[in-house]
Amino acid sequence: MKEHQVTKVKEAMIGFERETEMLMEKLVTGPRQLDVISIFGMPGLGKTTLVKRLYDHEAISNRFDIRLWCCSSQSYDKRSLLFELLNHIFKLDTSTKEKSDDELAEKLYRYLKGKRYLIVVDDVWNDEAWDDIKRPFPDDDKGSRIILTTRLESIATYAMISSSPHFLRLFTEEESWMLLKEKVFKEDNYCPQELEEIGKKIARKCGGLPLAIILIAGLLANNDKEVIYWQEISENLKSKIKGCMDIVESSYQHLPIHLQKCFLYFASFLEDQKVPVQKLIRLWIAENFVEASSTSKSIEMVAMDYLMDLISSNLVMVAKINSLGELKVVHIHDLVHEFSLVKAKNENFLLRINGVGELYSSRRSWLRRIGLVIFPNSGIRCKRVNILTPSRALLGEKFRFGRNINTLRFLPSVYSPIVDYDLTWKHLGVLDLSSVRLRQTLVDALQHLIHLKYLELQLYFHNIADSICNLKKLETFIVTGYHSQTCIPITIWSMTSLRHLHITPLYTYQPLHNLDNLQTCSDLLIFPGMYYQNFMKRFPNLEKLSCQLYGSGNPSSNFFPAFDSLSQLKSLKIGVSGELVDPYGFEDFTYPSNLKKLTLACLELPWSRILTISRLSNLEVLKLEGNAFRGRQWDVKDRDFPNLKVLKLKDLRISEWTASDDSYPSLQKVLVQWCWNLEEIPENFGSKCTMQIIEVRSCRYSVVNAALKIKETQIEEMGNSQFKVIICK
Repeated sequence: MKEHQVTKVKEAMIGFERETEMLMEKLVTGPRQLDVISIFGMPGLGKTTLVKRLYDHEAISNRFDIRLWCCSSQSYDKRSLLFELLNHIFKLDTSTKEKSDDELAEKLYRYLKGKRYLIVVDDVWNDEAWDDIKRPFPDDDKGSRIILTTRLESIATYAMISSSPHFLRLFTEEESWMLLKEKVFKEDNYCPQELEEIGKKIARKCGGLPLAIILIAGLLANNDKEVIYWQEISENLKSKIKGCMDIVESSYQHLPIHLQKCFLYFASFLEDQKVPVQKLIRLWIAENFVEASSTSKSIEMVAMDYLMDLISSNLVMVAKINSLGELKVVHIHDLVHEFSLVKAKNENFLLRINGVGELYSSRRSWLRRIGLVIFPNSGIRCKRVNILTPSRALLGEKFRFGRNINTLRFLPSVYSPIVDYDLTWKHLGVLDLSSVRLRQTLVDALQHLIHLKYLELQLYFHNIADSICNLKKLETFIVTGYHSQTCIPITIWSMTSLRHLHITPLYTYQPLHNLDNLQTCSDLLIFPGMYYQNFMKRFPNLEKLSCQLYGSGNPSSNFFPAFDSLSQLKSLKIGVSGELVDPYGFEDFTYPSNLKKLTLACLELPWSRILTISRLSNLEVLKLEGNAFRGRQWDVKDRDFPNLKVLKLKDLRISEWTASDDSYPSLQKVLVQWCWNLEEIPENFGSKCTMQIIEVRSCRYSVVNAALKIKETQIEEMGNSQFKVIICK
């Protein structure tokens, strides 16, 4: 056999040039042992097309003694797959077709034995199918390869031997336009100037999904190439793409029932909307989509597992992760979102209503969940909208729904009406009014919605009535608003079902009961005094807390509440409201031992007080902002910050920062922002093998130069070619 050198692939498909070259490299180099190259991604990305290009490439046909292809699909049948593979080798006669599965597998094994082979197994859907398929493939140290394609990340990982699974991305806007232009204009690949702008718009609307681009290109190529027709296609793009819906349908049907519900809930969000993970999970829980774990896992952890399964299925995409690598925001492709809207409506799961126009066609008894969007052009001329059950009839613009509605969410739009609605919906469990303005009388009447589990409001007035405590089942309560001094009644601290309490600001009163279920709490306003020593003991299972210390400017011993009593606390943010607190009131303060993330802002503590923080063995993220500490110099000693991974310094007046060689042993990311007095970053960061990135924003040139010097050391001396420095003005 000819010796083969890896060469640049000239016929790589548009948008995947680099991917093609990289996969070619894996096929013709690497270990002599049998290896599996897994390619996964959302439906319609072109996984099969990419693999076909590799499979047919001259370099591959010269490399391998034999190449075989089979397609697994959802309706997996082991015997059919064996027939498909053997049929590539010889014509199947009657005697072969009568053999058992084991005999067929043995026949395939004997044929492949001693050969260098390439097997493509396309569209694998479950572990069992892969386990069956791989058994007849011998490993003779010949450099044989198997290419596996799947929509499911879990399958790609399960099949892995030495090569990591390859995630196939969406196209960029430029790649989308190149593909559309090639498919429409074919050989000459020339687009008339008058069509170019609308053509790029069409390509952009396809959202980077190659299948959508190809389907639309087929319409454009086979019809008159005129601006008016292309504009019509652009305006009705979703209705023109039927093939995409079919492949999304197959992914949806593969999901278990509990994940189908969670997926369809994305129909209650707007197209292109980035969905905060915390909000999504809390809504799922309030909808009773999430089953309690039989183990020690919290219901939020189970819900996160559900979300990760949807991401693994490639129906849901990651939009943002935090500094710890934790998932913060997700979204779905526009075409997948369109599928969810249609499917949710057809399955009587959820209806999203865009203005009055769809109202009267939606008055059916099945209606349980509603997402409501009010646009300026929806026909509503007044600023007040009435949401009614059939039992009431008011003048003005109305939306009439059945009595059994369980969920009502107003979705964000450019219009923010004042809302009234009939509070006779006894079954309402989820009410999200964060995108509308509410009247005081409406908020006062919330007490009647006794089955609410999720309530989110935006207030433009001060008071919430004491009767809010009637919502005994409420688990998530979120209040934002125009006024910064919303008055929260003392009765809120008797709501023992609360798991997530986020109100700006949240005044503290002595709880009437222990809130054992409370897990997250934000914008808690704390005043000086001994009273707060026992306050936090009322929340034994709190995991995340954001608070503001309201300083009087007078010395006050034991100012801090007893945070160290919060044994489950993992994230703590402390800021200042009012006059600066007296820093000498913190002498006896200790932090929770399990703390993983700590943010301090505007406290103006002396640097000597950071010693306690530096010894926290579980601390992974530290953010010091707005003169959290005062003083010119910060010296970090040996064994300080043993597990710290992320360090952020923002708007500090520090000028000298030194660190011993044995400090920060686990540090990965350093962010320095608006520290105008700082001279440089510790140079020994260059010798830390854990370092990944330094970001410098709006600092002196000496800090920038220090970061670049660290990069040079990391790359040249440490061999860390992945190390990055980001400089922002």
